[in-house]
Amino acid sequence: MKRIVVLLMALMLMGSSLAEGVLVTYFSHAGENYNVGVVEEGNTAKLAKVIAEQTGADLFEIVPVVDYPQSYDECLEVATAEQREGARPEYVSDVENWEQYDTVFIGYPIWWGEIPNIVYTFMESHDFAGKTVIPFNTHEGSGQSHSQRGIENTLPDATVLQGLAVRGATAQNDADTTTKAVSDWLSGLGM
Repeated sequence: MKRIVVLLMALMLMGSSLAEGVLVTYFSHAGENYNVGVVEEGNTAKLAKVIAEQTGADLFEIVPVVDYPQSYDECLEVATAEQREGARPEYVSDVENWEQYDTVFIGYPIWWGEIPNIVYTFMESHDFAGKTVIPFNTHEGSGQSHSQRGIENTLPDATVLQGLAVRGATAQNDADTTTKAVSDWLSGLGM
């Protein structure tokens, strides 16, 4: 009996140490979103929270210094201008104890087939050498678009695993399907 208790305690400690060093960072847009209407919590935020819950990871939201417009059309105008100009919008705070994280999930919506520029600001502001990066995104038909390659090119010293793309409407409105998609994906990654 004593050996079973010791074994169970060892397994519990191993499980808790797997969550240490894991961060889920994300950028999400509340307000008017394509195909879901006006929402208080963005689609990517909902997906990020499911990933953090299933992995036991810490959460960090990339919050812009200057808010994006609430209107979908106005937000896309700003996002398109940022892409065209190669802008690097600033964000409010930063990750504490960055060095402690070995695995970093990076989440974002797909805007006009691309990663929002503020996510590039985040990636370019940190040393990802030796870290494992796992992208995830919400979209309304473009899947990952070119984002997997964009992250691989931006973070050449990191190991970038296969990302997950979930429709924004699913992340926003169908918690069961989102939870299963995340679970299946994480299982496929061996997590």
